Amino acid sequence: MSSATIIGLGTIGSAVASLVARMPEISHLTLVDPDGYTESNLVNQAIDTSAPGKPKVEVQAALIHAIDPQIRVDVIEAQVENVPLACMDSSILVSCVDNRSARQTINRIAWRCGKPWIDAAVGAPSLVRINAYVPGESAPCIECSWDERSYDLLDQEYPCDAGAIPVPATDTPAELGTIAASLQVGELRRLLGGAANDASLVGAQLMIDTATHARHLCRLERNELCRFDHEVWKIEAAALSSQESTLANLFDAVDDRSDSAISLEGHSFATTVDCVACGRRSTVGLSLYGRLSMDERSCSCGGRMFAPGFFSFEAIRRSDLSATNMGLTLAAVGLQSGDVISVTEGPGTARHIEIRDGAV
Repeated sequence: MSSATIIGLGTIGSAVASLVARMPEISHLTLVDPDGYTESNLVNQAIDTSAPGKPKVEVQAALIHAIDPQIRVDVIEAQVENVPLACMDSSILVSCVDNRSARQTINRIAWRCGKPWIDAAVGAPSLVRINAYVPGESAPCIECSWDERSYDLLDQEYPCDAGAIPVPATDTPAELGTIAASLQVGELRRLLGGAANDASLVGAQLMIDTATHARHLCRLERNELCRFDHEVWKIEAAALSSQESTLANLFDAVDDRSDSAISLEGHSFATTVDCVACGRRSTVGLSLYGRLSMDERSCSCGGRMFAPGFFSFEAIRRSDLSATNMGLTLAAVGLQSGDVISVTEGPGTARHIEIRDGAV
């Protein structure tokens, strides 16, 4: 039996969930989405009138169990950027997100775990796109086709932004989401059956215009200048309690005799945050900035707090930390069970270790 992770439960993802729930070869689903449904979602998403106001992951979990009560469903109500890597280690990842930054994160997760992933997008009034990727050093990834403008368009947080920009409700027709979902699930079935050849969409992109019935299939190539390193990680595990183990315990567990650097890919550590509006400065001890609570990232004046460069660190070392910081629990810093930390022991060498509650 196989497992799948569905990231994004909107127009496409809500349709994917109900289709995958009907696949007898799937015994375990993980659902990832940070949002709740609204009244506007009733127009184009696979939900009923009881869904608005509820978390998307909970609504879809209930709908899946109504289809097949035997399927194990894990729900993660969080942005994909904040989900521990090991929690995404399914047989295959299904991307139904609506922004480039999230796709970049999913691409990285898939390669690090060595798992295939299928991406889809729709564009009103009639466009559907599907891509499939199987990690490998010579295989194309999503970033292989990106140029400088693609990176410029990545969703970012800018220090000058006074607050988040509201995302308008999508006007994508429901049928486009259903078509994209059907194509994704068909590709999912092929990949689970072992098909990764010219008959599949692995290393390819399919575009369909439903208004004209035009179809375009192109094969992608590995770009030697790709910014992403295409490395599939060999992941070890360390038995550490995120709630009880300290940073000192973490350094001891990775046998840090050479003052190695410890980092969490996609995140940075911060000790201080500043308000973009009023300039107020606040200390946060030592924390992963991306996992600070909304209260910690918001100023009393209504402005947004950001971590200035001088107080932001990609990695930490034992020799740089105070006794107080070394005594912080992993959870206090923002580390969670399932996170995979990278331990850099020298030039060009790194170990990748999963923080795992309980015995290894």
